[in-house]
Amino acid sequence: MVRRNINRWLAPGLAACGCLSFAAATGAAPPGPSASILAVEVDARLQALERSGFSGAVLWIRKDSVILEKGYGLADREAGRPITPRTVFDIGSIVKPITASAIWKLQADGKLAVSDPITRFFANVPPDKAEITVQQLLSHRSGLDDIFGDDYDVVARDWVLDKALSSRLIGKPGEKARYSNAGYSLLAMIIEKVSGQPYERYVQGSILTPAGTPNIGYKIPLWAREDLAVGYEKGKRWGSPLDHPWASDGPSWNLRGNGGMLATAADLQKLMEALQNGPVLPVTARAGFKEHYVKKGDNGSLRIRVIGGNGIFNADYIKSFDADATLILMTNVDAFPAEKITPDLMDIVFRKE
Repeated sequence: MVRRNINRWLAPGLAACGCLSFAAATGAAPPGPSASILAVEVDARLQALERSGFSGAVLWIRKDSVILEKGYGLADREAGRPITPRTVFDIGSIVKPITASAIWKLQADGKLAVSDPITRFFANVPPDKAEITVQQLLSHRSGLDDIFGDDYDVVARDWVLDKALSSRLIGKPGEKARYSNAGYSLLAMIIEKVSGQPYERYVQGSILTPAGTPNIGYKIPLWAREDLAVGYEKGKRWGSPLDHPWASDGPSWNLRGNGGMLATAADLQKLMEALQNGPVLPVTARAGFKEHYVKKGDNGSLRIRVIGGNGIFNADYIKSFDADATLILMTNVDAFPAEKITPDLMDIVFRKE
């Protein structure tokens, strides 16, 4: 398998079908009488896709109320196990906001500065890469290529570091944007060096647990296999990420820090809200998060959209500030990636009252 881990910047009356009613949300008042009608419309579209082979989980929240939370299709076809709102998916590159937030927190704690060159953290950096900064790694402007191996190649930290430092740059540092998973692997190495802890241990203690989402992660959550969605590629069972080669403490370094964590839609929603507004990050670090991820759409509206996937699993997180609404869709079948389905739903989900 080639690397396919990506990250682009880019209701009442339904309880019987497995959806949460407004009463199951935060206690906030329903956002309007049209919400239940729109939820039925979204649900009908996803049910139609389900009949064609789609499987996944959706979460739609508006004004702090859960409008639709439901699973479609099967998490494990062979076992006949259905997807539910509690099914765990691979979130792909949506790990990158976690890694970036860890960097911003370390900066707020005075442990590093995003303006630091990587020579502060790594020895024997060749001259062409000596000017690469932490900020350039964060913003995909380091000049480093995207990948140096498959997600599930069993490779050590130093192998990836050597590949990155000995590779030919696609441009001078800071010159142009080029998406780089390898750059985020280097950020994970910096987190380990500065914090003195393994990557997952640090982000668990400093980001995920304070956000109230300790059940996001690689190995620390101690997953029960029956909670995980199984992936399907070209109609064949691909398995869950835990069915593929990982080290004893998580994935190898082609994936660590840049993708591949596991989460439910509800936990992902809770985490992203905590990174934007909660107690996880100090105010200065939250500003960095918003500057990095909040973008203007074609119509001038403000949104966050982060997509992650490996060609089999796909997750799409979209928040519209104008509509005060969030849509998350997670899928486990290569023929029905979330990011291809959400555009058809966004006009409904982000429709103003």
